[in-house]
Amino acid sequence: MKDEDYIHDSNPLVGKLLKLKYRINRSYELGFETTDDKTYVMTLINDIRNNIETFTKLDKSDFIKCNAMWKQYEG
Repeated sequence: MKDEDYIHDSNPLVGKLLKLKYRINRSYELGFETTDDKTYVMTLINDIRNNIETFTKLDKSDFIKCNAMWKQYEG
């Protein structure tokens, strides 16, 4: 099983972003430059965790960017 299969976070949005982070990490291990994308995702995760009461969904620009990264780091 993949590392992302073991993610259990009480916030489903954070869980999904953690899975994206693992995908980005795998690409980095294969030699791709992913630092900016990983930093972006980690910033989102930290923002959500620090503002759990008010942060219930991504805004449109973050949603679009994360969806693009899901496709970019697929497979």
